[in-house]
Amino acid sequence: MVSFALKTLHSDRGKLLIALAGIVFSLILVNVQGGLYFGLIRKASLLTDHCGADVWVAHRFVENADFAHDIPEIRLNRIRGLPGVKEAEPYIVGKGMATLPSGGYEDVWVIGFDPKTMLGAGWHFAEGSQSDLLRPDAVSVDVLDAHKLGFPQTGDVLEVNRRRARVVAKTRGMLGFVTTPYLLTTIDTARRLCGTPDGYCSYFLVRAEPDTDLQQLSAAIGKQLPEMDVYTSDGLGKLSQEYWLGRTGIGISFGASTLLGLFVGLLMVAQSLYASALDHLTDYATLKAIGADGRQLAIVVVSQALLIALVGSVIGVALVLLIQLYFSSAIAPIEIPTQLLGGGIVLVFGISVVATLLPLLRIRSVDPAIVLQG
Repeated sequence: MVSFALKTLHSDRGKLLIALAGIVFSLILVNVQGGLYFGLIRKASLLTDHCGADVWVAHRFVENADFAHDIPEIRLNRIRGLPGVKEAEPYIVGKGMATLPSGGYEDVWVIGFDPKTMLGAGWHFAEGSQSDLLRPDAVSVDVLDAHKLGFPQTGDVLEVNRRRARVVAKTRGMLGFVTTPYLLTTIDTARRLCGTPDGYCSYFLVRAEPDTDLQQLSAAIGKQLPEMDVYTSDGLGKLSQEYWLGRTGIGISFGASTLLGLFVGLLMVAQSLYASALDHLTDYATLKAIGADGRQLAIVVVSQALLIALVGSVIGVALVLLIQLYFSSAIAPIEIPTQLLGGGIVLVFGISVVATLLPLLRIRSVDPAIVLQG
């Protein structure tokens, strides 16, 4: 029966190619759409993923790491002496308005780290380095956001909130979920640019001692600062991701387009198998006339579907990896976890098996007597 299934497929190469196209299309759509979804949502937790802190202490009811509120810096003294705390430093995430050389304006996020420990400054630099930011009025811009700020060069002066800032370095990949550029600098410069009052900051960043239980440390900090919210870095990152998921509906839009693609792929495979069954009704009737039962006929059709799924998956996975390699970028990252790739393959095989239902119904209803009529 399997040999008959292979010969039938080989004889209908046009229909085979259509079915393969459906499988490849479905696999690419699931993984590329899913990869873009994971990549874009990961950008929502950009600050928590890269700053190097283990625990964040924030104003009550913070919803997103980018949308901070001022907290009194003096309260840092309550947590610096706690067991498991290696470093605890202030951190500023502030909003600014940059005046461009053309006379236009651009919203910016101003990120300020403590210069003693550099906690919160762990970014990749395309030009310059972290130490360059220790100069007075120094800021960095990201090379991929430079066009939004009029392509400033190292040494150029920007005006942020009517205050002077000099570009001394350029980061690479400091791109958040929204389109607002980030300016990285020291906390004193950030405080001046954003107008943050002296003695205030946006967050306390805590770096834990090795092997410290972060949940226990967070609970201990929470007891010392009951008027604030305490998050692990992962916890605040997930909160930020959930904020944008709820506000933008990105999950619904990506999910709907993926389901539509899967439906199209299912129809292409089902149509090809059904057309092949119609073309070979006499052959299936002959099999039934010589004693083949419904289970054996099902083996033929399911074998065809599984073979199409196998070949289509190999081609599809290869194309998915090529797309990720050549088209993923900091602006539109494509992150494809192993679970997504494996789940896509399983889904493709499931689609192929479901697609056999229509041709199976047609084959099971064929009358063996048509062989004698021919």
